[in-house]
Amino acid sequence: MLDDIRDFYLNLVPGLEGNLFLQLISIFVLSLIPFFESYGAIPMGIILGFPSIPVIVTAIVGNLVSVMAFIWVIQKLRQRVVKKNAKEPSKRAIKAKRYFEKYGVPGVSLAGILLGFHISAGIALAAGAAKSYVSLWITISIAVWSIGIGVLLISGVGLLG
Repeated sequence: MLDDIRDFYLNLVPGLEGNLFLQLISIFVLSLIPFFESYGAIPMGIILGFPSIPVIVTAIVGNLVSVMAFIWVIQKLRQRVVKKNAKEPSKRAIKAKRYFEKYGVPGVSLAGILLGFHISAGIALAAGAAKSYVSLWITISIAVWSIGIGVLLISGVGLLG
């Protein structure tokens, strides 16, 4: 089954097999996609037989580029909305803020593997956390989860082969 997946993916892009540059570019592009991110791109690269460490690093960088761009856009939008609207928050917003205050930016960021790192960053920014603090914790979270997934997959794929 793994051979069928490898053959299909490697035949999608001519010259992908044996070309490290194209392999890493494909992993980078996959890791840019929200909800696929690094935790989807890393398994794809490792299962396809691409070099493990470059795949993990490339997926982390791609995911960070995507999430940091998202953080920048959300922060700019939030600044505009806060300037225009100074009304009372809804009951739902109050409840979300209470959960955020309980777990904080680190908790929401580390939950990014479940929610998606983009959504985690959006929640933290919407709750009023500083952009730099959210960026720091999202970076830590992406790195920790990506390395963890990579190590587990390298071990698991080694057992399959």
